[in-house]
Amino acid sequence: MLRSYAGILVLCLCSVAVGQGTPGRPSPVSSEEYGVFAAAIDFYVQTNVGPHPLVADHTSTFHCSSGCNGFSMAGCNGLRGGKDESPTERLKIVKDDLPGLESTTILDFQTKNRSCVEIADKIPSRSKYFLLNLNHASKLPPGWERPDFFYLSRAAFNMKHSQALVHVSFMSGTDGRYSGGKYFLFVKAQQGWELKGTSAVWQLMP
Repeated sequence: MLRSYAGILVLCLCSVAVGQGTPGRPSPVSSEEYGVFAAAIDFYVQTNVGPHPLVADHTSTFHCSSGCNGFSMAGCNGLRGGKDESPTERLKIVKDDLPGLESTTILDFQTKNRSCVEIADKIPSRSKYFLLNLNHASKLPPGWERPDFFYLSRAAFNMKHSQALVHVSFMSGTDGRYSGGKYFLFVKAQQGWELKGTSAVWQLMP
């Protein structure tokens, strides 16, 4: 069901996990992270905000002017409010917005999102989606003429892996009022990851 696609980019210009990876080289996305990606995508699809997900095949990072997934907002890759805001400052805002967020989750997020990594076509979403590859273009099927763009960060976890934090930069293909970037806090439930709260970073049309 997954195919690569590069085409329309709406307002788009172009990590080492704790205890994982090798020096200078980020660890790959884990299967548990893919599950968090699926939960985030399914949230947008089920609420009919983003029914046609086109997911960038590389993660977003805290870097500015160096995003490798093609997305730029306020001169950075979406995870912070701009060049004048540090990752630590942004994560403090996220913590204030999400009181249940644990310090180990914050540390894991900051560590993993120092660099981008590839997202493979194995997100276990209940929704149909396609990958966006900037180097290749493929036609989308009928009905996908106005896709919704998703730019995902690495997903971070607490020590027990009972909560997860991920950032999503979302560009609606049909309604700019829905376009924005926010952090999602999920908690592990019997049926998978359950949304606990969000913390907004930017919005295209306030």
